Amino acid sequence: MAKLKYLFQPVRIGAMEVKNRIVMPAMDPGFGIDEEGCITPQLTEFLVERARSQPSMIIAGSAQVHPLGLPPVMNQVHLWDEMVLPSLQEMVKSVHRYDVKFGAQINHGGLTHLPQPSVCPSVIPEMIQAGLPVREVSKEEIREYVKAFGVAAERCVRAGFDFVEIHAAHSYLINEFLTPRYNRRTDEYGGSFDNRIRFLLEVIHAVREEVGEEIPVGVRLNGDDFIGEGGWNLADLCRLAPILEKERVNYLNITVGASYYGSLHVNIAPMYEDQGAFVHFSEEVKKHVSIPVITVGRIKNPIMADKIIMEGKADLVAMGRAQLADPDMVDKARKGETTEIRLCLAECLGCIEGILRQGEASCAVNPRVGREYLIEDIEGEKKAAARKVLVAGAGCAGLETARRAAFAGHMVILCESRGWIGGQLRLAAKMPKREEIGDILPWYERQLNKLGVEIRLNTTVNEDLLRQISTDVLVIATGSLPEVPLGFIEGLDNIKDVELLMVDELLEEERLTGENILVIGGDQIGLQVADYLSESGKKIYVVEKGAHFAEKMASSDRHYLMGRIISKGVKRCKRVQRIEILPMDEVWMVNGSGRERLPEIDTIVLAGDRRPNIFLAEMAERKGIETHVVGDAKGFAGRDQGTVSAAIAAGYDVGRQI
Repeated sequence: MAKLKYLFQPVRIGAMEVKNRIVMPAMDPGFGIDEEGCITPQLTEFLVERARSQPSMIIAGSAQVHPLGLPPVMNQVHLWDEMVLPSLQEMVKSVHRYDVKFGAQINHGGLTHLPQPSVCPSVIPEMIQAGLPVREVSKEEIREYVKAFGVAAERCVRAGFDFVEIHAAHSYLINEFLTPRYNRRTDEYGGSFDNRIRFLLEVIHAVREEVGEEIPVGVRLNGDDFIGEGGWNLADLCRLAPILEKERVNYLNITVGASYYGSLHVNIAPMYEDQGAFVHFSEEVKKHVSIPVITVGRIKNPIMADKIIMEGKADLVAMGRAQLADPDMVDKARKGETTEIRLCLAECLGCIEGILRQGEASCAVNPRVGREYLIEDIEGEKKAAARKVLVAGAGCAGLETARRAAFAGHMVILCESRGWIGGQLRLAAKMPKREEIGDILPWYERQLNKLGVEIRLNTTVNEDLLRQISTDVLVIATGSLPEVPLGFIEGLDNIKDVELLMVDELLEEERLTGENILVIGGDQIGLQVADYLSESGKKIYVVEKGAHFAEKMASSDRHYLMGRIISKGVKRCKRVQRIEILPMDEVWMVNGSGRERLPEIDTIVLAGDRRPNIFLAEMAERKGIETHVVGDAKGFAGRDQGTVSAAIAAGYDVGRQI
């Protein structure tokens, strides 16, 4: 067991001492706040589940100090209204049942109020040209907002919070005042560095005046906006940091990126970004201040976090998505049980993409997120009658079904026709910069062994096996199979020397290809395969029937993947009507612009259409066996098909219901 020597040392933040160095940063999951801006049990239980593990600090999601700062895509606490106080007090009381310091993050969203009429330090011409209703903040409004921050901070203290964090990052209003791109004012709040930081300093003074000296006050700041020319950067931060220390700020929480304007992919980075990629910002800031500095960004493993503290690159480590994936992470790390931690995959479909698409966050590997108040999971609690459960297929859906059914006390046999577990996930982990997606597989293997699941590899479930096992419940998790899109490809009989490969055989058998490759299918699998093949310098064409590439991927992932394949010269075409193969292996593409020959194609990879693999269902129905179909075997509709999130969630729910 790994001993984490530095991560579990106490540290003092102002008048407050915390017992370790792991922080759960403010995350806005999009749920648990009603239309009046009050906390509901859904958010409280989400936080309580993580408080049980006892990180040093939990910072509640961003709470708005003024109605004009409220993002329209999700509700946040209405801190301008006294009505929210009782619900805040109830939440604080629940979290305080555990030895955790609980803080409130106060914010004005600024431009995130768009597309509703919004305020900004300056009128930005390009926004006006785009038809966005933005106006310049008046001096009277600045005074109003400064006062609102103070009132909100005082309300948080009355609610029982241990500390207050001022949000001055992620292109919200305070960050907009700091950043020249947004702040083009010519009065005392714009222009020079000293003028641009004035609003933040006035907010700090107002907050400190309301909360006194005993309540720690922190500030969350960007190390870099990553918005290009006119953005806030590390030099600005290092100039500001000692000023804030003199203003009696007790800690600095260093983050990066903007919530819009083109750098959300950095703010909530996917697996294409290196783990710990932004630690150097906190490391540099620490050279300029003596107050504690928090770092954040793609830090999912406590071993890495411990090393960051050991090397003096930060005083505390914020691990947000890591605690979404495994709410018991801190306790497991404390006990040295690091291999028991269910690691975040950073594939972003659950967390940020869940908010962007459905308005609520979830987690690809933890389907309980947002449902903690509904689902009681008590380890060792047995069903009234344990049943024999046979799970066919050890991909994501099958692994999770087996784990959850065994967790409930059932006797589970997991059969896999291949010689290894993981299904499509193991193949996906072969893609460049996506190896991390396979991190969940060793965890599943350990959990299944721990729960007594019998795993049979190289075993196909058939009628003889069903008769032999005499199972009570059959779960079909056999996934999907690639198929030839016959209506899309014409002239298959004309193929002579062009090799035709299914994407599964290409990856599973590591098949060799020619130098000029046509990939049919431009969703997540097709683009990732194009990236994989282009690594060796091959010329790649990708064609897609639909209007968009990689629709199933999170936008953050898609941003990086598209950048990679574009930089390597992969040719892409969408809205393709059909592919024609003529004699002499001529390959033509037909779209709305006409016909175009794709020269010298020697390999075609089919990475698009797939069909559910449900051959077992009819057999089970004849035998009268209780049967459940999960994952891609069931055939998800639209964007859910072929995603880790959907497969694990389906397996979890079926395993729980058996």
